[in-house]
Amino acid sequence: MVVWEIPFSFNRRAAAKTVGACLALVVAICCAEACTAANAPGDTRPAISALFRDEMQKAPAKLKWHGEQLSDDTLYAIALTGASWELAWGKDPMFSLAWGDFRKTPSLNKQDGQNYIGLVHDVQRLYEQKQYREAVQMAIGNFTLDQIGCDVFLKEPVGMSFMALGQPEQAFPIFAAPFEPPHTQANVAVLNRRFREAALDAAQHAGLTREAVAFALSLLLDPGLDTPRVHAGAVSALEMLGVDIDRVLLGILSAPDRLKGLPAYSYAASDLLTYRVSPRLLPVLLHLADSDDVHLRSRALLGLGIAAYQARPEDPKEWASQVALIPLREYGLSAAQRKMIEKELRDGANSDKFRIRAAAALALALAATDDAEPILRKLSKDRDYILSTPPTAPVNTRIRRIEYPVRIAAAAGLARYGVKVDAGGGDFEGKALDAARRGGQDSTNDRRCIRKDFVSQIAVSPLDSCFAAPIEPPRR
Repeated sequence: MVVWEIPFSFNRRAAAKTVGACLALVVAICCAEACTAANAPGDTRPAISALFRDEMQKAPAKLKWHGEQLSDDTLYAIALTGASWELAWGKDPMFSLAWGDFRKTPSLNKQDGQNYIGLVHDVQRLYEQKQYREAVQMAIGNFTLDQIGCDVFLKEPVGMSFMALGQPEQAFPIFAAPFEPPHTQANVAVLNRRFREAALDAAQHAGLTREAVAFALSLLLDPGLDTPRVHAGAVSALEMLGVDIDRVLLGILSAPDRLKGLPAYSYAASDLLTYRVSPRLLPVLLHLADSDDVHLRSRALLGLGIAAYQARPEDPKEWASQVALIPLREYGLSAAQRKMIEKELRDGANSDKFRIRAAAALALALAATDDAEPILRKLSKDRDYILSTPPTAPVNTRIRRIEYPVRIAAAAGLARYGVKVDAGGGDFEGKALDAARRGGQDSTNDRRCIRKDFVSQIAVSPLDSCFAAPIEPPRR
């Protein structure tokens, strides 16, 4: 494996304004090694680039893109995610199937509401009784395929019945069809993920490689805010199909902001790069560490800390799992690489944005720099706090929860050195709340340098709330 070094410095803030342009050359370097491996003799995986070659060439025209020339890796990401061709994807957000309109679906015959509900229940009952052929016959005898795919109460029993009958090619279009969000309390985001998972399974069994790649990438980049962890099934499917996951992520990060669809997943892409950190990705992380975007820079700093991780015999048991969800390992970094990383982490610790300081605190502890402990002690007295309503508090309560994100991160870092620190905070009201806030800096509404249009996020640390971009309620 080649270990890349960057022997030049960056003009911070200036480089950040052209992240896409800055990444273009670095992306090409970082992907060269992976592309060589993918085309190695004896590799029997599908030639994904060849499969999507035409789509990569036509992507700008299909997206009606008239801006600067898109990089090869952005074209790769556009083609493989289906941004330019997958009809199932919605416009906002892209990986949503919840944009169907039942009123626009053709029907076999006119049915009143009561009769329709009764027929749906009959199909569901037959499916639950494992009478799959009868369930399918009942469904297609009374509803069109458009109706079945659009109705969340028909979609699963009919699609799964086709799967049980060994007909995944019939199940796929049903699972992949846009559905109308139900007028119940059902979690639309959960339904969206479940149907995409079913569509991926059907595509794999039916040998629909293009569709399998697109749906697997949708699950990787948007697993749902209710379960913001890496989708293991999607990763396995993509690796089996020979997709260069890193190239997709880098292509998203280097995509112009005005491009339709992909830029909204730049945060998820940076999260996933942190999960997949290795010396090969150091150039990209160092570029992102110069970004004006708070989330991208925070993730880059944590990624650099993970890459520079050094084990210590005296580390408390299970300490690493309390600060990172990624299994940690030591890499043979050069002295020059460590010097560049440590500079970025120290700069982050002095940032005027609390999320960057919190990420730098964890990264310094992971890298075990010579000055980590004194810097962490300083950060353990950070003034920025966040106010929120305790989730178990009664309605209309005046109780407020105070949390100090940087202090929490610094305390977790100091725990590695056997230093116990009280991060402060707690639940207060009235005069006690006023006293608890005194001397602090209220940063509850600090959204500086955080994009508003991101739609998904992947957790990388148990302490994500300290430095990740604030998650808004999912949109329907």
